[in-house]
Amino acid sequence: MTRRPAETPAAAEMLAGVAANPPRVRAVVLAAGAGSRFGGGKLGARFDGRPVLQHVLDALADAGFDDPIVVLAPDVDPPGIDWRRAERITNPDPGRGLASSLRLAWQQALAGDPVPAAVLITLGDQPLVRPEVIRDVAAAPIDGAHPIVAARYTGTGAHNPVRVEVAGGGELVEQSEGDRGLGPVLERHSDRVRWLEVEGDNPDVDTAADLAHMAELAWADRVRRNREQVERFREAPDGADFYASVSSIFRDDPDRTGDPVLEALRAHARPGDTWLDIGAGAGRYALPLARIARRVIALDPSRSMLDGLREGMREHAIDNIEVVEGRWPASADENEALARELPADVALIAHVSYDVAAIGPFLDAMERASRRECVAILMERNPAVLAEPFWPPIHGEARIALPALPAFVDLLRARGREPSVDMVESSRRRWSNRDELVPYIRRQTWVAPGSAKDRRMLELLDEWLVTNDDGTVELSVAEPLRVGLVAWRPG
Repeated sequence: MTRRPAETPAAAEMLAGVAANPPRVRAVVLAAGAGSRFGGGKLGARFDGRPVLQHVLDALADAGFDDPIVVLAPDVDPPGIDWRRAERITNPDPGRGLASSLRLAWQQALAGDPVPAAVLITLGDQPLVRPEVIRDVAAAPIDGAHPIVAARYTGTGAHNPVRVEVAGGGELVEQSEGDRGLGPVLERHSDRVRWLEVEGDNPDVDTAADLAHMAELAWADRVRRNREQVERFREAPDGADFYASVSSIFRDDPDRTGDPVLEALRAHARPGDTWLDIGAGAGRYALPLARIARRVIALDPSRSMLDGLREGMREHAIDNIEVVEGRWPASADENEALARELPADVALIAHVSYDVAAIGPFLDAMERASRRECVAILMERNPAVLAEPFWPPIHGEARIALPALPAFVDLLRARGREPSVDMVESSRRRWSNRDELVPYIRRQTWVAPGSAKDRRMLELLDEWLVTNDDGTVELSVAEPLRVGLVAWRPG
């Protein structure tokens, strides 16, 4: 999902000709389709925390168009939409096809005052459309001999969005027909089209499977951009074991009380169970689950984390945990011992998956590894949110957030699951002391000890540090963390 248009000669020449005052353009969104292949409710279906149509409206707004004309079917009002200044009109007979909505939107745009120089056409079921592509198509100079400007994606040849000039383009709009809209027109009159070559793809949501695929693509895109941002500012390497310097903060008493997340998790455990704890860490949940379940398989790639888990097992005389060092998914070839033990009754992830780019295969393997139930403990925003306030003053830009609980639930639903979601905790994160907090923030800002940015980080930390009555510390700028427990039957 590359975000920038390809630097082809044609695209470069086109964009180089954009005037200081770009053409006056009115955007439209065609969203009156029945969505019969999807099963209804397509525009309001959610992924990555927002409805399908909202993704399109947000991309337009990011590109400078917060007042599009949106063509809807009668009595359609997708829930949860922020319309901003959109002008909504109804196609009384959407069964006539996409072309009928296009002509209605065109007439409405031309009825405006002032009349636009061109009309930008987007589709309401293309939630991966990118703001920079919209912006570049809209900004192309007026050319009466070539009144249509269209993005053309190298991945599939798809061609949306499309901009049509009012002078010379109206006759082409009138030639559109059926459900293909301008597609046949672009093919018949290719000599009147200027193509903006763009890397990647901009697919439609036609079926539920399309939505699930897009949800996975959107998840992977956020993970990728988050990682790329780290690489731009990284001063310190990850090292062989990312958690080596902070593993102690992931330990906890298996017999603790007053932990609402643990209490909710215990309600899912049965005495005869085998649990697979994926990303078990130092045993924050594996140890207390072992008090209830017959057996726990604790998988984690961090040796320092697993050393902490083994120490907890010895300290609390727990011997029914099988500790496995490795990553997930794990094939039989990669981890023969683990493969022999699966499937378990329940597969658990706790604060795992935020940074997993290949989230589809990850969940597929998780479901194959569980007989009865899959459980996920996730924050409403990923745990690194605690360090986000440090990024602008240290690195000069806001942190790109990883996907978290809302996107995870939307992804499950897009995959055809029916998850239950129990929001079980909202609290402020505390540390034992300043010395425990420093390496955590250092790891989440990727600054090197002793560097100028590290010194700035320590200044900010001391400015924002709050010491509580019990001696623990927290950050005044950190938001309370809301944690949910998600449970679903494996597909």
